[in-house]
Amino acid sequence: MASDLLNVGTQSVLTAQRQLNTTGHNISNANTEGYSRQSVEQGTNMPRQFGGQSYGMGVHVENVRRSWDQFAVNELNLSETNYAHRRNVEENLDMLSGMLSSIASKKIPENVNEWFEGVKTLADTPNDMGARKVVLEKSNLVAQNMREFHEVVRNQSDTTNKRLDLAVERVNQLAVEIRDLHRLMMKTPGPHNDLMDNHEKLVAELSQYTKVTVTPRGNAEGFNVHIGNGHTLVSGTEASQLAMVNGNPDVHQRQLAMVEGKGVKAIKSDSMDGQIGALMKMRDEHIPYLKDELGRMAISFSASVNALQEQGLDHNGNVGENLFTDVNSQYAVESRVVTTTGSTADMAVHIEDITQLKGGDYSVKYDGSNYIVTKPSGEEQTLAPDNTGAFRIDGVRVEVTAPPKAGERFYLRPTRDAAAQMHVVTNDPAKIAAQSYEASTTFAQGNAEFKIVQSGTVKEFEVVISPQGNQFAVLDNKGNLLAAPQNYPPTAPVNVGGTIFELTDGALANDKFTANLIPSEGDNGNLRKMQGIQTAKIVNDKESTVLDLYHDLNTNVGLQMSTATRLSDVARLENEAAKERVASISGVNLDEEAANMMKFQQSYMASSRIMQAANDTFNTILQLR
Repeated sequence: MASDLLNVGTQSVLTAQRQLNTTGHNISNANTEGYSRQSVEQGTNMPRQFGGQSYGMGVHVENVRRSWDQFAVNELNLSETNYAHRRNVEENLDMLSGMLSSIASKKIPENVNEWFEGVKTLADTPNDMGARKVVLEKSNLVAQNMREFHEVVRNQSDTTNKRLDLAVERVNQLAVEIRDLHRLMMKTPGPHNDLMDNHEKLVAELSQYTKVTVTPRGNAEGFNVHIGNGHTLVSGTEASQLAMVNGNPDVHQRQLAMVEGKGVKAIKSDSMDGQIGALMKMRDEHIPYLKDELGRMAISFSASVNALQEQGLDHNGNVGENLFTDVNSQYAVESRVVTTTGSTADMAVHIEDITQLKGGDYSVKYDGSNYIVTKPSGEEQTLAPDNTGAFRIDGVRVEVTAPPKAGERFYLRPTRDAAAQMHVVTNDPAKIAAQSYEASTTFAQGNAEFKIVQSGTVKEFEVVISPQGNQFAVLDNKGNLLAAPQNYPPTAPVNVGGTIFELTDGALANDKFTANLIPSEGDNGNLRKMQGIQTAKIVNDKESTVLDLYHDLNTNVGLQMSTATRLSDVARLENEAAKERVASISGVNLDEEAANMMKFQQSYMASSRIMQAANDTFNTILQLR
């Protein structure tokens, strides 16, 4: 009986000791991040039968349990991902908003307005070389500022790519650490309370980079850790690697991929969420939007000025030439198409109508006969090529010299790099076309375009459309016939006495186009048209001016920033609430632990007295004679 009493006391002491150890462990880790409170679960030993009666045999430790709730932890991880994503989107937009508020950005509309002021001054004295030089200098400032700000935005894209590389590197480090933790769990007997705390801490950090799902494996072989929409990063004791690989079709727009053994599987960036998702959104949406709108402004301004230059006479009496880089130069039209590496396709994008021009990526797939275009808005449209193989969309004409292969995909970016390509192409102030060659007697109700290509011996003439609208004739200023009636519209430039002009379709019956190529000192008709660009609604379906593009860009980024701030605040509150729920379950309450310490200490002391009573009983029995 004394032996049973000693066993009861021994196990009771050991149980109280383990409870004291666990309580001390909780108190020591009260401020340890990610620590979950532990508690000892004790159970009654199997009783013994003596004389038909059951006698208790004391207590034992059944388990050391973590205070943990799977649903609360999952909710916390989801809130960590969402908050990291919202916070990073807000920070990125705040940075872009700051860039648009910088001096370099504000100089863009200032320089454009100063250019119009220079043109206005020149219009007062068209023959003043000093005033012409001022306009030329202002032109250089506009182009230079466009290029410099485009470079600032492009550099930010490079910085974002570097941040992506660092994020991917950290994700891979976390994958290895989680894998090693799984291996350690399998080598040591459970329960793995402290190891599980470390595991959840690593998963929580991983959740800041991307969406994470954790599922247990069978036979105590650890866990599967999935990122994004189910891509396996860690499978038990094996870890895959996240990588950045060349994009398709744009090799420079690198994409996320999972490296599993020797295989590489691409991942859609919109499934990642978290910090990585925010960085991908910054690189693939926010920064391109800035570059596209800046490029659209550069194209609209330079194309409008160049078009008017071609409609006037310069100081030497010659038909005006481009002031800015031709928006449809060979380099520009080819740079707007992005094809896959090794593609044999030969295509070029020509800007035809700036009123319809839009920015963004046009994803195009060729099915062997038609082009399936996905617009930046997500709208899909199927376009059939014309008899030359070209197709048109949103104010651009895609010239196809060599078509892509069936099933091949490529991008169209009509405005992406236009600001970087903007230069002033002349340093001769005499080349500014102040005089308009189109006389005030022009009467055209249609939308045909009349353009002088070259000035010859015939300086004054008019082109008259027939009453039926199917022919045109060229007359001098006295009504004499200079060129016999021809079919309208002409299929090639028309040559009259060395003067060559072009006339597109769209003219109505009896429309008349009058040209005067005789230099006239003080004529400022073309300069007054250039002044009109400042207030003319020539973009966004003729609803906005060129400067409106810049102001709309600032407004839209500001609105996105405001929305991002509100969403970030909501996500922060949700994250704090999730942390509080986990803390209420897993957190250490020092008051409670202090009370437990006293309770278990008393239990330990009482259990010691049981052992003392058993010892005294033994001594009494041994002293009996």
